Amino acid sequence: MRIIEKDEKALRDKLEILFEGKSITRLTATYIIFWNAGKATLYGKDITFADPLRLKFSENTEVLRVRVLKVSRTTNEFIAKINSSSQNEVIFSFDYLDPGDGATIEILHTARERYPKVQGTIRSIPKGVLDWGLIPPYRSSTFKVEIFFYIVFLLLGVFLIASGLSASGLSFFPPLVKWMIIGIGIYIVLSTSISILRNLLFGRRRYPKVLAIEDIEDLATVNIEK
Repeated sequence: MRIIEKDEKALRDKLEILFEGKSITRLTATYIIFWNAGKATLYGKDITFADPLRLKFSENTEVLRVRVLKVSRTTNEFIAKINSSSQNEVIFSFDYLDPGDGATIEILHTARERYPKVQGTIRSIPKGVLDWGLIPPYRSSTFKVEIFFYIVFLLLGVFLIASGLSASGLSFFPPLVKWMIIGIGIYIVLSTSISILRNLLFGRRRYPKVLAIEDIEDLATVNIEK
């Protein structure tokens, strides 16, 4: 989210923010990634008419422009537009979304809040639409660092266990100290393994890489699971 605002007293009389010739007090850019995080295909025809799929900002907000920056596939026919009857809402529609399909949307608006509320009902989706909030952008270097430290800790734990159990390893230590070192090695291996499993099973799933945008730090994600 990026904000340009004339709120400082020193700038209030000297700064004018124009959007398409219209004077506004604040311009906020919010980036949303909307995607199907489930295992079944979603169909746009299942979005209820009474409760359409939408993002809702505060009542005094005006959404100025909405753009779909990226889509997984053009055949999804993903559309995001300003609600003609509520200028603080953005409505979504699509033909279908296979697992992993989605879109990246840019919303220019006058709100100060960080994220809009996600609303809407899709038939056969008991969990509803989920807002995962801010998710860090893809960085291959961060992933490589995590893998490196996991490997280092696993190797360290295995080394301590093997050294303690070896007849010649750590022979200069008394038996009690050797068993303490073995225990430390076992603890390191187990805790690292549990951490890896926890991240794999319960870690926050990443949005499809095809929807990532370079140089955008604040990406909010909205996903649907079926």
